[in-house]
Formats: sequence, structure tokens, C-alpha cells
Amino acid sequence: MKLSRSRLRAARRALLPVALGAVLVSGLASPAMATPAPIDLNSASCPTKLVTGENDGCVVELQTLLNTHGFGLGVDGSFGVGTVAAVRTFQSETGIGVDGQVDPQTKAALYVSSGSVPDPITLTSAQCPANMVTGEDDGCVTELQGLLDRQGAHLSIDGGFGADTVAAVKAFQTAQGIGVDGQVGPQTKATLYGLSTQGPPAINLQSSQCPANIAGGELDGCVTTLQSLLVAHGASISVDGDFGANTLAAVKAFQTANGLHPDGQVGVQTKAALYGGVSTAPGAPAPLNLRSSSCPANMAANEHDGCVTTLQSFLNSWGAHLAVDGDFGVHTVAAVESYQAARGIGVDGQVGAQTKAALYNDGAYYCPPTGCPGQGQPIQPYVVAAAKAMIATSPPMPYSYAGGHATTPGPGIGQCIAPDAGYDNGVCYGSHTVGLDCSGFARLMYAEAANRDVLGSGSTDNEIANPLATLVPLSKAVPGDLIFFGLSTGNTDHVGIYAGTVSGVPMMYNAFDTGTNVREEPVSDADNSSHPLLGYYHYSVTVPVAD
Repeated sequence: MKLSRSRLRAARRALLPVALGAVLVSGLASPAMATPAPIDLNSASCPTKLVTGENDGCVVELQTLLNTHGFGLGVDGSFGVGTVAAVRTFQSETGIGVDGQVDPQTKAALYVSSGSVPDPITLTSAQCPANMVTGEDDGCVTELQGLLDRQGAHLSIDGGFGADTVAAVKAFQTAQGIGVDGQVGPQTKATLYGLSTQGPPAINLQSSQCPANIAGGELDGCVTTLQSLLVAHGASISVDGDFGANTLAAVKAFQTANGLHPDGQVGVQTKAALYGGVSTAPGAPAPLNLRSSSCPANMAANEHDGCVTTLQSFLNSWGAHLAVDGDFGVHTVAAVESYQAARGIGVDGQVGAQTKAALYNDGAYYCPPTGCPGQGQPIQPYVVAAAKAMIATSPPMPYSYAGGHATTPGPGIGQCIAPDAGYDNGVCYGSHTVGLDCSGFARLMYAEAANRDVLGSGSTDNEIANPLATLVPLSKAVPGDLIFFGLSTGNTDHVGIYAGTVSGVPMMYNAFDTGTNVREEPVSDADNSSHPLLGYYHYSVTVPVAD
């Protein structure tokens, strides 16, 4: 049957499951946000002129009508930049004065030209032909056109399988690597429904395929990636490739949180910030290197820590859409299984040595098209996360003179050398204690953060002389920088990791002396006549590091 205009609204909403669907997170599925009921634009309930900022059923009706003209908007009832852009385009195409506002003339044009269309029918139902071809005119084609518009086709939805729909089908088949024949068989149907829940295929925001400035109204794989990254940073939006009102709000919130101008447009700075650091939801544990001593050899369901934070960020880089919250829940298990299946690893949903090796590409840090989590960002936040985890370990990590200076970073048996020897029941403490000294501790934390041995196995003199190190004043130091003590840069005797300033007191993560454990304490505790402060040193290192 044909839809009357009064029924057109519900049919169009049925074509937009993504915009109203739940967002997968690592532990739960977030419920869809309620959308206002549609209201006829010509009724007394709607203003004479609809303008940007309105949020009600009148806008639901407007967006629904615009979608019958191929705009593929998310129907959320919010008159945002995407809807404004669609209105302006519609006005331009129909010869109406272009102002982005919906006055009586625009309303009349929307209703007159929308007409009526066949009721949409699910393509995989028995009511639709197994192989849809040109010339068909029914609800199956209505559904097909709606799905194609969700992938950026911009078809007018009229239920007629004409030349424009054939061309859109062929373009879709070409983009998805399906046999290009312009017909809609089982494979094309399955692919259409698969993408309608995930958006167009993801494209690296920093590639030449994406605009320099991504803005509201865009519908493509660049927006798919944008939304995936926003979700990984804690946003609750659908990943559908459609830059609508919810995505705009999420972009502005992200920009505000990251000290950027909240204009809702995704330019160079916003792109860099999205790819910067391991993206985390509010309250998520700080990220940790999966192969560090702080992460279990075999990560499994129900784990909640910084190891899972990093795992989720990696999985998102490979196309998962997880909230990065550090919780190894059912969706993270499913994402791990999907990743394992795609790479020929035994599918068990657990992250052991083989899965970790695949994620890190057997030691060579390999970044997928969307970028590794943290790629190109400063190392210091990762150093802090590793140091915090080390301090929280049980049993605690003891100080051991010369511990941590083997071929590879890590705790080791120390040496019995005065004045740091110390004795325990007559046995030299260093020679029978597995632990870290100050430079061994700094070395391990930087190695775990950068995925390689940044500082090397030498002494504090070697570390301060590293060409990557630059002396900075305390006012310019950032947590994760190194703090050196001694008589001169060629005669150092201690190093710690700057932990930030608390109530005006500079703090440090410290492996200080025999008989103590790795701990956090004021910088002044190490700054005395025998250990004078030399200064704060910033290391110009980024993570992940490509070997």
C-alpha cells in the first residue's frame, strides 16, 4: 500500500535504526535516547518559522521530510548544524530563498514534493524478491533507498528502483567489494544491514580522503571514525557515520575537555587530540602497557584495571566501538574474540601472550589505519600511569642497589656496594634482593610507557646526558619528567619521576634507598646536602614508538 503523509513519519523513522539505537560499551548497552513524537509542521503546535536550536516533534517531522529527499539525517528532533545544512540545500534545490530557516514556503515545498511512498519492507523478508532489480516499485525499494541513503547515497525515497537507485547500488557494491551488477541479492542485502548498524567503512581522519575540516551534515567513513574515537573518549553516541546533533554535541564536549575552541568542527587540532593519548571514559583506570609487569600474563573477563583500558583502546583502533572504561565486560570479550578470529588466533576471548603479540605485532609497534592509541603523543602520562601501578603492586617493589640494569629493563638482583649495601641477618641486602634502584626504576617506567628501552641500562649520568633530555624549570615540568640530584650533570647520584605538585609541594615517584620500597614522596625528601637538586628534565619521546 501507499503511505499517506500522516503515516510517512513513522515509516521514515523505521529507516533510521542507527540514530535511535543503543551504543555498545564494554560492559552494558546504553539505552537509546528518547525522540519526540513527530508533529505536523503546519499545525498550531509548531512555530511559524522553525530555526536552529529548536528541539521538539516539529523538528522530528522536518528531519523525516528531509530524509524523503535523500538527506540521511539522524532523526533526533534537534535542529542542529546538520539539519540546517540540509534545509539550506533543499531550499537551494527548490528555488526558495536560502536562509536555513523553515518558513511557510519551505514547509509547503517539503510537503508538496514529498508525496507518498510505499510502506518500507525489510529486504530479507519473504515479501521481497531474493534478487531485486531495476523497475521494481514497492516497499522493498523504499527500504533499500533508505539504507543506501544511510551510506551517503542521497536518493529521493520514492519506492521506485530507477536509474538513480541502480547507480547508488553499483556505487555501494563497488565500495564494499561486492560483485557490481546493480542488483540487490542476498550478499548486498546482508552488507547493507551490516553497515546500517556501524556506519560507512571507517577512514583515517588524518588521511587525504577526509576533509581538512569535518563539520555537521557530513555522512561518510570519516564521520564513522570520528564517532568511534569520540565513543572511545567516553561519548555516548551512535557510530553511524552521520554528523548529526548528538555528534556535534560530543565534539564540542570533547573540545572543551581538551582545551580547544568548542566550535563543533573537526580540524587539525581536534583530530590530533582525538588520536592523542589512550582515550578513556571518565573514571577509567590509567592505561598500562599490556606487556608490563603490572598486567596479568593472561587477561580475562571481569578484569578491571589500566591493562583493560589499553586493550580497549587497541581494539577500537582496529574497528571495535567500545567505551574505554577499563572493564573487561561482555562486549570487550566479544571484541577480543572478533579480533582473534580475524587474525587466526585461537578464539577464547582471553588476552594471553599470542594475542598481545598480535596487538603489538610481535614487538614492532604497528599502527592500523585509524592510528594506534596514543600515537605521536608525549610519553609522560604513560610513565606516570606505569609508576602509579608499580607503587600499588603487592607485594611492594623494594629498592635494590644496581637492580634494573640487566640487558632488558626490569627488576633484578642488586649488588653489595657501600654505602648502599645494607645487611639483613648478616647477608648483604642488595645481593639477595630482587628490586630496582633509582635509575633502574626510571628506566623500567619509560620502557613500559614507550614499548622500548628509552633510557638504556646505564647510570643516572647516562640518563641525564641522553640527547632526548632537556632541562626545564619546575613551572614547565610535567608529571612523568625526570628529576636529577647530585653535584653536577657529570656527577649525579639520584633520579626520580616527577609526580606533579600537591598543595604547592612538588612530589616524585621514587626508589630511594636500601630498606625502602618504591613510593611517592615530596621532592624535598631527596634534596639535601648529599643529594642536591640538579633540576627537572623533559624527555622528547612519543608513544607508541614504531620500531
